[in-house]
Amino acid sequence: MAPAIRFRRAGRRPHWRSRRRPRSRDPGPSAPGAPAPAGPTPWPGGAGAPQTGGPAGPGPGGGPKTGPRGIQLTDDLSRWSFWWEFNKDPFIRLRDAIHAAETVTGSDDFYLGATRRVASKDTAKPSDSDIQETILPALKRTLDSTDDRDINSSCMVAMAKIGRDHKEFAILPIFKQFLKKPDQEIRETAALSMGISGMVNAVPSLVDLAHDTDAGRKLCGRAEVDVRTRSFACYALGLIAYRDAKVDLKRQVFEALKKVLGDEKNRDRNILVAAINGMALLNVGKENLQEKESKLLDDVLATLMAYYNKKAGRSVDLIKSHVPPAVAKLLGRGNTDRHNTFKEAFLKDFNPKKRDSLEIYQGCAIALGQLVQSGEVNKKDAKYSKALLNYFKSGKDHQAKYFSLMSMGQIGGTTNKNELLKVLSKGKKALERPWAALALGVMEFHRMDGDKAASTDTTVGLELLKQIKEGTNPDAQGAFAVALGLSRFTDSASQLMDLLTRYSKSKDELAGYLCIGLALMNYSGAKELIHDVVRQSVRRPDLLKQAAIGLGKLGDRTVTKTLTDMLEDKQPILAKLSAIASALGFIGDRRTIQPLKKMLHNDSLPTLSRAFAAVALGGVADKESLPWNSKIAQNMNYRASVETLTQSGTGVLDIL
Repeated sequence: MAPAIRFRRAGRRPHWRSRRRPRSRDPGPSAPGAPAPAGPTPWPGGAGAPQTGGPAGPGPGGGPKTGPRGIQLTDDLSRWSFWWEFNKDPFIRLRDAIHAAETVTGSDDFYLGATRRVASKDTAKPSDSDIQETILPALKRTLDSTDDRDINSSCMVAMAKIGRDHKEFAILPIFKQFLKKPDQEIRETAALSMGISGMVNAVPSLVDLAHDTDAGRKLCGRAEVDVRTRSFACYALGLIAYRDAKVDLKRQVFEALKKVLGDEKNRDRNILVAAINGMALLNVGKENLQEKESKLLDDVLATLMAYYNKKAGRSVDLIKSHVPPAVAKLLGRGNTDRHNTFKEAFLKDFNPKKRDSLEIYQGCAIALGQLVQSGEVNKKDAKYSKALLNYFKSGKDHQAKYFSLMSMGQIGGTTNKNELLKVLSKGKKALERPWAALALGVMEFHRMDGDKAASTDTTVGLELLKQIKEGTNPDAQGAFAVALGLSRFTDSASQLMDLLTRYSKSKDELAGYLCIGLALMNYSGAKELIHDVVRQSVRRPDLLKQAAIGLGKLGDRTVTKTLTDMLEDKQPILAKLSAIASALGFIGDRRTIQPLKKMLHNDSLPTLSRAFAAVALGGVADKESLPWNSKIAQNMNYRASVETLTQSGTGVLDIL
């Protein structure tokens, strides 16, 4: 999908070196794919590119994707970088930095005659005419000219990101045409694209697909709608409801998902997890709700908790563990009667003496981090932070312990800060300290983001700086670098630049996170060094992706020319193409439109190059400021994963 190009969502998961397989009480793989900190690695085997999706099995080709996001025996899913790669988008806010207008003299777009130039407000955001006259026609022309799976999938997702009709053609009928294709990946990409588009007119068709009705089967031209397409339709319904403010539309989507979750015939965990996470996206509102909104919210919460509390075997716990984070997404942080009811419910299940499944502990830890207020704001909520700390100290599941640290950071407050500082200075160096560092960074980011007059906390900054100076573990140093960036501790910039100079040619993952740390603290003095890293990383896609994002965050628009030149390589390497295309798409600079269009229409280029060009075009013209699937990924229990969420590069979170 992410073109459908399912790639390991660039930068979305790090490479792992663990020697153990994560525990799961559910049959089959249940862990998510690893975020590739700077990009992906190709799926081994198979001609050309890895398959972009669909059930495993024989079949030709495959779409550009970032590689196997699914669990591998060498993955250590308890590393801090997994959490960061799934949750980083709201912290980086890359497009905001690139699209911000700036005053420039002699901008490319503001020449007056052969020699005259004027100072003007220059923006990299594509215009309506760019989209209507160039991008949409280019994608449509390409769709009409080839049956290549990779290119077709890429163009559909790109059109969906744009989310508007052309004056001469509508995009929903295009997606519906592809629902009848014999290729599983194409069908599920078409269903998901209907949701990514945000178009309300797609809802009736998506309901038919999700329910496997006669009308849904007719849309697919098949005897039944397969489970994967039904699951993607559930996510698509949630995406549309998230963007549309009408409560009646949200009610319609909820009732459709409720029917899926309540149908005892639906036993496949993919569609049940999709229905739960689709409800989490309803975005009903958190304050000043009108009567219909309040009633809808109560009905959604009751439906989720009814499933959560149903008597079932341990094999269902993986599915149930998605409910607490879903409830927390719907409610947000607060102290209403609703909030207190669910805080108590999840605290009760967070008791290690209950001997619940590991996934339940993880889900409850995540949910408390989103629901609870700090003890300074609400004294009654102090017990929840204490419970998280107690689980970290005495709990049995390592992932739930680390999620507890992160939740303490998200809750904030002086007490939590002091406890996290203790872990940072005295915890296990390779495991606990990186999580404590990231939790402190997140805490500081939210504190300063909520109070523009707030200044950097030097106590936190100095302790993080001490750790990165004394540390020798590259993974831990990466966490310290990101945390320093989130904390905006610019006094550490020279140390980070020294480390980047030292490791930019030998330790790609650490170097990538050093670039991100410098960008997060908005240290403009690092632009030249990071641009040098981009130029030197042509065949090192992981580092290339992180460095490019760092430059984009710093507002360096010259990076787009460098990346576009790299994309025209006549001998494409899948991982490199993924890293470049996703970076260009995330940055969203209109100056890349013409060279990308040229690549898309160049039949002499390999299909993978053209597919990634489509991905990048969709990213440039994206209607949303954050990646479309970031709203699903944020604060979700990625340890309780299923194939259509994120596994082996075939889930909704694996799509660019």
